[in-house]
Amino acid sequence: MTLNLRMGLASDVDTCVRILTAWVDETPWAFESDTHQQLVALWSDYFQTFSVWVAEVDGAIVGFCTRNDDNISALYVRADWRNKGIGKRLLDRAKANRDGITVWAYGLNEKALKFYTREGLVEVSREIEDGSDLVNIEHRWTRQV
Repeated sequence: MTLNLRMGLASDVDTCVRILTAWVDETPWAFESDTHQQLVALWSDYFQTFSVWVAEVDGAIVGFCTRNDDNISALYVRADWRNKGIGKRLLDRAKANRDGITVWAYGLNEKALKFYTREGLVEVSREIEDGSDLVNIEHRWTRQV
């Protein structure tokens, strides 16, 4: 396996949206998402304004991460590539050159909560998301000096 992390390109948006929608489809409590075309339009904007990294294995995109300033807004890895260190590599890239980052994860997303805790993020707040009534948990990582 040859893993390559690189900056996301506009041409990567469709593949990244497919990774995101596959996660939504496999997650029973996840909210209904917009149409594929609506999501591509939304994420195309994100790819132009956020820092985006994609993880490729042998040329195929298997995960991605987006960061807006110090906030990670997305970190998704294809189901068949999870638990292979790809999420950690993407998170480490997002942490690079930052004194701290914030990540929100749903309380029902137990795997994400364990992952972020293992990677040194700590819970700092909780809120109920409008419209879904899901608990959304804010996590913070601060660089140790």
